[in-house]
Amino acid sequence: MPEGNLSRANALKPARAAIATATASLAVAASVAVAVAALAPEEVRAQADESSQMVEMRLGALEYALGRPDAPLTVVEFTDYQCPYCRRFQAETWPRLKRDWIDTGQVRFIVRDLPLEIHSAARPAAEAAHCAGEQGRFWRMHDLLLGVQADLSPKGIDGFARTIGLDMKRFDACVAAHKYSADIARNLAEADRLELNGTPSFIIGRMVNGVLTGERVAGALPYDDFNAGLKALLAGG
Repeated sequence: MPEGNLSRANALKPARAAIATATASLAVAASVAVAVAALAPEEVRAQADESSQMVEMRLGALEYALGRPDAPLTVVEFTDYQCPYCRRFQAETWPRLKRDWIDTGQVRFIVRDLPLEIHSAARPAAEAAHCAGEQGRFWRMHDLLLGVQADLSPKGIDGFARTIGLDMKRFDACVAAHKYSADIARNLAEADRLELNGTPSFIIGRMVNGVLTGERVAGALPYDDFNAGLKALLAGG
């Protein structure tokens, strides 16, 4: 099992030279591919295969997002709250990524669900995050659920809900009704379409008319790798 991801590594490759002379949307794809390739360790890039490719995904108006809506770069993370590598990303990479890129207006960061079947607590935790979001506290719940030693038992999640001041009657009813099960299922279906097989997985690129064109990046990569790739992508225009 590759370190930094709970499934096989999605290796990266540069965009083909032809993309650089294609349409406007393909030009975006070219700059993304070249920049995001810098996120992959050298040994992974050397083993890039044909399954690595640019992808497109349409983003909605009600995404769980941080950062300016018009930020030049967009990062979408597909996460599993029980995944140890997601917790590693949250603990080691996320604070600096937020400070240097999101808080400065250069990146819009979006979270999508990808609870893996091997993690029995991941989907209930995702439902709890959505139910907290219903009360305007998604990100506070998200952070607690991804704590290194986070207790994802029903009792643990209930404690998180109380800690962030949720209306417990409303929260408990939401969770019991599996109110956001369909939303989570749609995120799972989108991850499957994008061929994302492990967590954390990211789509990193640029938005054009509500569509994100970007490269798939797998694993809890160090901040320095993210920083280098984002700088290259931003410089590529």
